[in-house]
Amino acid sequence: MTIDDLHYFTQLRATHPELTDSMLLNSNNLSRFSTEPDVVVAGAGILGLCYAIHLKNISPHLNIAIYKKNRAPVQKIGESTLSSFSRFTTGAVMPQDYFFRLFGLKDGLQFYCIDREGVEVTSEDIGGLDLSFQLDRRMSELFFTMWAQRIGINVYHGVEVDFDSTHHFNTPQVKLKNFPKPGVTDVDAKIVCDASGFSRKLTSKFGNKELLDGWNCDAYWAYFKEKEGGKAETRLDHWDYPATKHMCFPEGWGWFIKLISWHHAPLANLMDLVAYIINKAKSGVPANAIPPTKILSEMFNCPFESITSIGWAVRNDHEFPDNLEEYGGGEGERKFNYFKVLYPTLNKLMNGVYELLPKYYGNQTYFVRKSMTYRSPVVAGEGWFAIGNSAGFTNPLISPGINAGIGTSVLAANMSKEILDQPPEHSHVVMKKCAASYQTYSHEFMIPRLHQMNRYWYNSFRDHRLFEVMVPCFWTLGVDDVDSQYVNEFTEEDVYWVIGVGHDDFVDFSGKILDILEPSDGMTVNEEKVEQARALAKQCMDYRKERFPGNEWGKYLRRHDCKLQLVPEKHERMPGGRCFGVRCKSCKVWRHNNMNACPVCGA
Repeated sequence: MTIDDLHYFTQLRATHPELTDSMLLNSNNLSRFSTEPDVVVAGAGILGLCYAIHLKNISPHLNIAIYKKNRAPVQKIGESTLSSFSRFTTGAVMPQDYFFRLFGLKDGLQFYCIDREGVEVTSEDIGGLDLSFQLDRRMSELFFTMWAQRIGINVYHGVEVDFDSTHHFNTPQVKLKNFPKPGVTDVDAKIVCDASGFSRKLTSKFGNKELLDGWNCDAYWAYFKEKEGGKAETRLDHWDYPATKHMCFPEGWGWFIKLISWHHAPLANLMDLVAYIINKAKSGVPANAIPPTKILSEMFNCPFESITSIGWAVRNDHEFPDNLEEYGGGEGERKFNYFKVLYPTLNKLMNGVYELLPKYYGNQTYFVRKSMTYRSPVVAGEGWFAIGNSAGFTNPLISPGINAGIGTSVLAANMSKEILDQPPEHSHVVMKKCAASYQTYSHEFMIPRLHQMNRYWYNSFRDHRLFEVMVPCFWTLGVDDVDSQYVNEFTEEDVYWVIGVGHDDFVDFSGKILDILEPSDGMTVNEEKVEQARALAKQCMDYRKERFPGNEWGKYLRRHDCKLQLVPEKHERMPGGRCFGVRCKSCKVWRHNNMNACPVCGA
């Protein structure tokens, strides 16, 4: 590879400074443009890109076009991934180790339940089964855009999409605005995928959002960096370990997600870096033969740094004080700081370890999203599917947006292939069948179960004793034969796993728990109900232990042994787990146990 090839996009921009970001990205498309593609995807977020990549993998002959309003990938909330996403990328894109040049390592989920006085912190830990990533969303969407382009999918940035559809039994007509080719305003596709996220470009035409029963949730978040020498309280076990941290309190919970951020790197430089990794992977160069992140950063002049995404997802039935002016200048800042100050443990942790990054992404420091839980009334019709947040959303808890959402991408892609494989005289019948099946999956199965999971979790935050038994119950109900059933690719079974809530055992158990706890008023719960729930949890754990006697639960739960007994003095997972994080002695970044060198510094 010559130096010109290595820095193709930076040199292209230097030679043609008139090129906008969208022009630069669109220049990477390899396939011909068509006003009659087989498939159109509205939205180039992660799930829209994954839908297109999976469909192209299983039907390479298809002409697929993706349209995105933004001129280039931008930062979004939703940085944490789980095994479902990493299994998809391993099977549909490339092995995990390549990604660790770009993204941070994640191993599992850590939960800390704090009380108002800041005296007691109860912790639970789930992990060791698989590894996943903490994503800089700008970099992740750029990577999947360029991978999609490399395999023959056209991705057009800077093009706004709308739909002309008056009946959901007609394939929607795609309307384009600002397409780079003059005169192109309409596209006729055989299949349309609405991956437009919260804007719901297509699903909004079939009805307003449906709010689910009970309280809803609002989120407030910002971005931080760790202070030099800042240390978490010693009673916050394993705080430095590379898991997503959940700080839980009666009104809700807070996330702490440590990222490798490429925010300050110019787009053309990042494109050269991503193209380099894709070319190496496509050429069969092993991941461990690719330079580490620090050298790649120097090669392509792409600065990176570690930042932490921190936010609260709180019940909207909480009553705030009448005056919040002492907590800041705007609603996001005031309500973020209100919960930070409300809990002394949380306040001490934030003040001692983290420093705010003002206006890190654009002109805004604090971000707000209200009434997050909803579903779209119609999510599929003849010739179209809605995936991800366009179909519905519940709560960022356990990251369902990407990780449960990947199931909608795969299922919709599989159904799209089924429809397109039919002769024309049969396609309408198959379209109707697939639309009805997908509607049932998303609207009646996935979103209601995720909503029930959130109610279950939030009720566990109301009392330490509930938290102590309900968290491991969720884990044991979410998996069956832990070791024997795990594979390194996404399967049809994963579509219906839905990060654990697809199992009927969980639905039955959580329903009984909610029957006990939800009739209580306020954020507290009385002693009788606590004991009833704890007794039910013990029955659950005993049942799972008997049903799956070979599971060595102690390898994946830091506080419990293989008989699912809480062991107060146990603070480490037992040996023998599939994976774990190892901290680099040189740069202090975490790598996984199967890597023979640090992916960031190379040590």
